[in-house]
Amino acid sequence: MNNKPLFSIVIANYNHGSFIEQAIQSVLCQSYKNYELIVVDGNSSDSSVEIIKKYDDNISWWVSEPDSGQSEAFNKGFKMAKGKYFFWLNADDVLINGALQSAANYLKTRPKVEWISANTVFFDVTGKITKCTNGPSWSDFLFKNAPLLIYGPTSIFSREIFIETGGFDESLHFGMDTDLWLRFKCKGYRFEKIKKYFWGFRIHQDSKTSHSFSEVPSEEYRSERQVVMLKNSLSYSDVKLIFQKIHKLTSGLYLKSFFATKKYSGKNIKNVQF
Repeated sequence: MNNKPLFSIVIANYNHGSFIEQAIQSVLCQSYKNYELIVVDGNSSDSSVEIIKKYDDNISWWVSEPDSGQSEAFNKGFKMAKGKYFFWLNADDVLINGALQSAANYLKTRPKVEWISANTVFFDVTGKITKCTNGPSWSDFLFKNAPLLIYGPTSIFSREIFIETGGFDESLHFGMDTDLWLRFKCKGYRFEKIKKYFWGFRIHQDSKTSHSFSEVPSEEYRSERQVVMLKNSLSYSDVKLIFQKIHKLTSGLYLKSFFATKKYSGKNIKNVQF
């Protein structure tokens, strides 16, 4: 019996030819090899398709055709997936060294877990790390009437709950991950936290969501966030937001993030083993 879980990893891309090769390589360089890589390109007009073809032998399935955006691309990719667990990656980001092995080790000892979440590393266009962030474990109290403190591709979730909740809402352009997490929550699922770094988020001027991590996210982003909240009957409480900050302070999460940032800041993300 093969007790190594199969991960299906979908990379969605549109005109990120300057970055997608690094995203693909970050998957291929993983020490854990029981995965399938799927790439969905939205009919890019740059060098993306040529780069994807370069890795054709390492990609289980890929397509380049017009789509309505990331949400449709991810749904399209996961429809072709065969794995027990799903994971996605943006074409301008990277999968952190050792992430799949850490996930596999955790899931082999907890085969009934449906959803896990890890931490995030931010880096710039040159690959240099700028910040590390650590999020909390699940808390019904902290996450009631407050954001789920979980960044997009730090999550690995089972095929079953993805299908059960209907996949990504293709009408959403920015908040499709938040919407998916809230629908998981509505079905009674709770993530289990892995205290590892999985996702490398690249900050650059053409990133669709880099601004969302600033103090002043775009109006379009804020507007869609309201749509997601209304859709999922969620209203944020200022008190709960304060409690979340207090929890991150008292639990040492701010300190962990600070010391990790100090340790890794300026190092190239490709060369770091967290």
